[in-house]
Amino acid sequence: MQRDSISAAKVAGVNYSYLLTSSNNANNSWQWWGQGSYSYIRLGHLNETQQQNIIEIKPVLRWYPRSEPLGGFGEAGVGASYLSQREFGDIQLSTKVNFALHFALGYRFSSGHTLSLRYSHFSNAYTNIPNPGFDFASLNGHFNF
Repeated sequence: MQRDSISAAKVAGVNYSYLLTSSNNANNSWQWWGQGSYSYIRLGHLNETQQQNIIEIKPVLRWYPRSEPLGGFGEAGVGASYLSQREFGDIQLSTKVNFALHFALGYRFSSGHTLSLRYSHFSNAYTNIPNPGFDFASLNGHFNF
């Protein structure tokens, strides 16, 4: 887990998700998504502006506590990521290629658009030392088109 703060960082990004499969029963609905994303993070640190570009690809499991995929949901995803910089703020990563993990709580509207609060974690899973991790929370809006 991350020890040093990057709380002043500004994040923007784009995401593409593709529904792979879904399963519904009387009590809940499950969906598997394939997801690719790009995030840009900017941070003022030690009188200079630092930038981080993150590319991710991962499968994502989404669960709705009802028979159709509408309303509140929980989500988890794990996959691979590439970070453009090993240093960001006070964080010193040992690798640019890392595992990407996220957990989210969200809401899917009848239009198909979703809004979610996501916690994202990037680390090398102790394949190299040190393994400080890189974490951030984000508010995500996904739009169907």
